[in-house]
Amino acid sequence: MEQYQNLVKWRKKLLSPVKGLDWASEMVLNPAIVQDPETGRIHMLVRTTGPWPQAQLPGKPLPFPIFFGYGWSDDGENFEFDLSRPALSPGLHFKKEEIYVEDVYGNRVVDYSNGCIEDPRIFFVDGVCYMNTACRMFPAGPYWDHDEPTQCAPEWALTEENTFGTRANPTVNVLYQVDLKALSNKDYENAFRYVCHLTDPEKGEDRDLFFFDKKMVIDGEECFVMLQRPHHPDRYGLADNRPSIVMAAAKDLRDFATDNVVRRTLLLTPDLDWQEEKVGASTPPISLGNGEWLLNYHGKQDLVAGYAQSFMILEEKENDFPVIKHICNDKMIVNEEPWEAPSKFKTPCVFFTGLIEYDGDLLCSYGAADEHVGLMRIDYPMLMDILRKCDNK
Repeated sequence: MEQYQNLVKWRKKLLSPVKGLDWASEMVLNPAIVQDPETGRIHMLVRTTGPWPQAQLPGKPLPFPIFFGYGWSDDGENFEFDLSRPALSPGLHFKKEEIYVEDVYGNRVVDYSNGCIEDPRIFFVDGVCYMNTACRMFPAGPYWDHDEPTQCAPEWALTEENTFGTRANPTVNVLYQVDLKALSNKDYENAFRYVCHLTDPEKGEDRDLFFFDKKMVIDGEECFVMLQRPHHPDRYGLADNRPSIVMAAAKDLRDFATDNVVRRTLLLTPDLDWQEEKVGASTPPISLGNGEWLLNYHGKQDLVAGYAQSFMILEEKENDFPVIKHICNDKMIVNEEPWEAPSKFKTPCVFFTGLIEYDGDLLCSYGAADEHVGLMRIDYPMLMDILRKCDNK
């Protein structure tokens, strides 16, 4: 770790749970950021939660639905937050016939974001701004005390009557289009449009999902190329059953949640000690030009050692997925500040969810200790110098 000590120029806490604010009183974390190419404003969406008795079912624990709050910055360091209301909220319907939403194509589709919307990532693909979020159909309970995803679900949802594939209430990734102008104006009703779900709930937990910002030719087909971290890659026909980084290609966004993909492949499996429990991509890839991409990734060792962040450089291949050209196999960034240390949660966690180029460096937004919103500035030239001295294994 000593050789990476000067990589982070500064880090600061931006937001903590807000007492008395029902939708953000318990924790605020895992913020996504994106810079508006027209105005230069940096937009942030923050995962929040608080007790929500109005959605409590008889005999069930008090639910803690997960919302998104909105923040913004015009200088890359100081953020303002709109704490008057959530920017995006789950539907919180419990009757089967009500768990639907209209998608961007005008279709009535199942609303997999009905209970919780978690861990946003914001990115552009071919000039269109998108956000992916890991969603649950039913709200969470106090998961820091008792992590049982079904504890607040209605009884019918735990039986064969649930035909949505969500009896275990897994995270299902949902893609939205984002209108940055509407978001900046706090016109939240028009800022988000439901596109589709991207993962199959029948295949289990899946997170840390986002896209390269352009289509690529894979096996002769022009495709969207997606990174994901399925808990069970083997359920997609891949040769590993541990949480790993997977790349997938499809001609239509709605194909990703089906078997109608062009191909899936493993990019990285958790083979090092500090990745023993899982490894996943953390933030959307940044184009370096000349067919190269900077990819930030994380590993989790266990509940005691927690999460760490590192980086790799990918290289595009003709008619195929990008491959690893350089990778740092060490922990590069871990928790250091007191507010990044375990508190409500007992696992050390600096969890990157946003990374953009800014004024010659990298600006990173992250969740600290699963409770606070953090921001750090990373020395971009130093990082690239380190990475280009690493091999591809």
